[in-house]
Amino acid sequence: MALALDDYPDRYALTNELHARPFPELTAPCRALHLALKQEGDAAGRDREADRAHLAALLDRYGAPHLPPGANHYSGTLGRGFLKWEMHTEFVTYTIFLDGTAHPPFSGEMSTIFPQDWLSASPGKVVTSALVRIEKVETALEPMLLEQFPEWFVLESLAVAKVVDAEAVIAGDFRIDENGHTRFAVLAVPGIGHRRLGRIVQRVLEVETYRSMSLLTLPVARQVAGAVARLDRELAEVV
Repeated sequence: MALALDDYPDRYALTNELHARPFPELTAPCRALHLALKQEGDAAGRDREADRAHLAALLDRYGAPHLPPGANHYSGTLGRGFLKWEMHTEFVTYTIFLDGTAHPPFSGEMSTIFPQDWLSASPGKVVTSALVRIEKVETALEPMLLEQFPEWFVLESLAVAKVVDAEAVIAGDFRIDENGHTRFAVLAVPGIGHRRLGRIVQRVLEVETYRSMSLLTLPVARQVAGAVARLDRELAEVV
């Protein structure tokens, strides 16, 4: 029975927004390239239509349909991959998913889906560029840790963790490689659900993106720390 009450303004729109950005459904083996682009200066007050126009230019290259006017997210087939685009308060993200894994690992060849002239015309600059290699682990994990991880990652920075009831292992060294990408590996057990695997990869990318964004304030923090130290000395002299 419906409530005899007025709805709060935009109640339905806000509730639907929660479900408008679904997690990708992934099948291992596959791979992903994730870009987070941010304008310098007042990024929150930027012209967001420029971001939408940049996305539309990419979609036109592949004959893909445009996003609706004013939309802040887009998902759809792009050539041989699947594109997920999102507009955030201060930045936009492009994530492309491809079936199979690259050889050699983390070669970055999937970045060719983004035309070079299109990339150079971006309104924003790269804050995050991450490659994710997603595999199923049919055998013991230890051989991969000992044999392949030393080739993929810088071991002194490597972090490895089991997630979601040990159905997957995430690994990454949070370093930028020679091609300008950070690297992550997601190793899933056989039988893991497509949605669950998609949620794991999406969360890895979100952690990496917001880690990078949070570090943008480090130069300012260092300047402020120097000013605070100077004021502390002056205060001590006054006292």
